[in-house]
Amino acid sequence: MPKKKLTTKSYWENYYKAKHTDKFHIINVCSFYDEYWDMFFGKNPKGKKLIEIGGFPGRYLSYLSSKYGVVPTCLDYNSDASQIRETFDVMNVKDFEIIQDDFTSYIPQKHYDFVLSNGFVEHFEHFDEILDMHVTYLNENGKLLIMIPNMCGYIKLYKYLVDKKNLEIHNLKSMSLEVFRRFAERHDLRVSLLTYFGDFPHAVHQNLNTVQKIIYKSHRIFFKKWGNIVVNKYPSRLYSSGIIGIFEK
Repeated sequence: MPKKKLTTKSYWENYYKAKHTDKFHIINVCSFYDEYWDMFFGKNPKGKKLIEIGGFPGRYLSYLSSKYGVVPTCLDYNSDASQIRETFDVMNVKDFEIIQDDFTSYIPQKHYDFVLSNGFVEHFEHFDEILDMHVTYLNENGKLLIMIPNMCGYIKLYKYLVDKKNLEIHNLKSMSLEVFRRFAERHDLRVSLLTYFGDFPHAVHQNLNTVQKIIYKSHRIFFKKWGNIVVNKYPSRLYSSGIIGIFEK
């Protein structure tokens, strides 16, 4: 059955049109999650297989392969595989695989020790089906890490006022811990971690008028100076920028 997407292939190719192959940029973006990567990979992951669903432009895969010694596979329907190769090259990753195909129709040819999905599930109308498809990539003792943004609570109002176009391409119904608890129950997966996390997401993806600039700048100043201390200490649906879950077979 077709899985209705809230975005298009051309949208993502344009979104990642700029190069993302600067080593400092890769490390800066990906190391933010080191606490969770350590939990995900555990001890001695070297040589084990990792696949990222929707992995373009490959920065997470290249960083994780470089840091933990895992063998990465990128599954993505983006037509520009050269940027993925360049990303692996800049992080000195030599052993990797690129699968240029659509996750919604691709039939996995092998199973993996680790499956990573970051900012993917929430772009589908039938997100439960998309979640279920992730499990088909896990080997007998595999682990799955899923991250999605949170745009519920107060964040929804903020996004509606200053980032509405971006809000509209995300399925807010997927942004609930209960969605992932039900997913784990359906597949008898052990939940190692399931929580809201991250700072308040003040960044926007569109041009702003004068009123919107005032809203944006005031939130940026407040949450950068004061709010993130509280948000990080007390993660919640109201203000935290993301949801992260780690599941084990």
